[in-house]
Amino acid sequence: MSIATGPAVYSAAATASEDNAQQIARCAALQQAQIKDTRIELAQALPAGSSLTKVDGTSATTSTPVCRVVATVSTAAEKHLGIEVWLPLADWNGRLLGTGKSGFGGYIDYNELTAAVARRFAAVNSDTGHKGKGSGEPGKLLEWAANPETLRDWGHLSVHLMTVAAKKLIQAYYGQSAQYSYLDTCGGVEAMTEVEYFPDDYDGVAARSPGIYYSHLMESFLWGAMLPAHQPDALLTHDALALLNHAVLQSCGGVHALEDGFLEHPMQCHFDPAQLQCKTGDTPANCLGAAQVQQAQRLYSPPRNALTGDALYPGFARGSELAWGAIQYHLAAYYAQPLLASAVFGNAAWEWTTYDFGADSALVDRKLGLLLNATNPDISRFAARGGKLIMTQGWADEVNAPTKPIEYFDAVAKHEGGIASAQRSFRLLMVPGMGHCGIGPGPTTIGGALPPTKYSPDRDVVSALQAWVEHGKAPTRFISTKYVGDKPSNGVKFERPVCVYPMESRYSGSGDRRLAGSFSCVKATVSR
Repeated sequence: MSIATGPAVYSAAATASEDNAQQIARCAALQQAQIKDTRIELAQALPAGSSLTKVDGTSATTSTPVCRVVATVSTAAEKHLGIEVWLPLADWNGRLLGTGKSGFGGYIDYNELTAAVARRFAAVNSDTGHKGKGSGEPGKLLEWAANPETLRDWGHLSVHLMTVAAKKLIQAYYGQSAQYSYLDTCGGVEAMTEVEYFPDDYDGVAARSPGIYYSHLMESFLWGAMLPAHQPDALLTHDALALLNHAVLQSCGGVHALEDGFLEHPMQCHFDPAQLQCKTGDTPANCLGAAQVQQAQRLYSPPRNALTGDALYPGFARGSELAWGAIQYHLAAYYAQPLLASAVFGNAAWEWTTYDFGADSALVDRKLGLLLNATNPDISRFAARGGKLIMTQGWADEVNAPTKPIEYFDAVAKHEGGIASAQRSFRLLMVPGMGHCGIGPGPTTIGGALPPTKYSPDRDVVSALQAWVEHGKAPTRFISTKYVGDKPSNGVKFERPVCVYPMESRYSGSGDRRLAGSFSCVKATVSR
């Protein structure tokens, strides 16, 4: 093939027959590609086994040869969105997989890219419009958040812009468009921004642990840390959290919950931490102080607007206690403080412990609400073009309190005229025992934290989206695995079905509880 005339129309057979030199040259030719608002910084062929250094200093290694394209997309004068597009040199599956960020972004996530191209997707990731490490520092200005243009790019436009550029690069390299495009992203608000505001970008979207009400999510971080900041003896220590979690599991799940380490139906649990409050003569290691009880009750409860009494964000579910370390300080200091100080209060030294959940809450809504939140229940434009959305949320999430996705699904169903209508394009999975985007005490592979032993529509959300979008096979339930020590090489500890909301998994009354087949999906019994 002649490189001088540009990339030829893609064919798996032709690409596979190219020698190494031809592949390198074909990739390098992308350096000259003319794409509107996009500058190609680097186009290089990476052989399988290539290592790239991640922002944390560790490395990610490619398992398949790719054409790596590093580019910047201009969003305004002197403002640039950094992206990387990885294009399989052979055996491309004809599809784009967009990948996203949690936290504040600021870097290219090579883990996401290497995982996507291993499945033969063309893949794209972005730095969300600024350079950083994913979080802030208390008292240090986030320059990108203080600038309205880069704040807009981060909060609203970055995924859209990287997607448009990636599709053009795919066309330039393969000589044809991607047949289908999918987005798989953890946390933040990126997935729902795409569904609500840019419905033409993707055919299928996997929204994992989505902080769709981002401005109020920041307020929930402040709420969780406020009492210990003013009253240090309210801090729930590691031992106190273990004591509380054990009591919750024992009270609401009995022997099976204690053995498994998680609650299967946390919304039916109303354990009151006051039962653990120390009495005269109690050993402190076996009880909670009065201030600790108050802190536990506070974390289970929604933060409220001090003027209106309205709930700003849900409280955490019972059974999630072991992961509450970060919500009692780190999330407030390294996320809420730097973002609000930079984007709302205009003062890097703003003291977060003075936050007023009345007047300040109104100010946050005015300055950040329209820019960062994606809570519009009208997803009809996305649905009308055949778009499919699968949202996953763990009941043991330690960052996003878990019932917000339920509230959102219910709002979509109300807008669409019922659950059945909403489910034509939107399926919600509430995963017992799963933390933020995976991990956690339960069987959490469905959340994406640990790769399934075999990608298939009943074990992997992206595969399920493909089956739904491309073949009309809507998902009804998934199988999620708990590995011994959370390592697939150690073998399976047990499995559970993950049901499509409003169904939930129930033990059938007989059979091995380690097997998913011993459970069935029934209508959820929700007690709030």
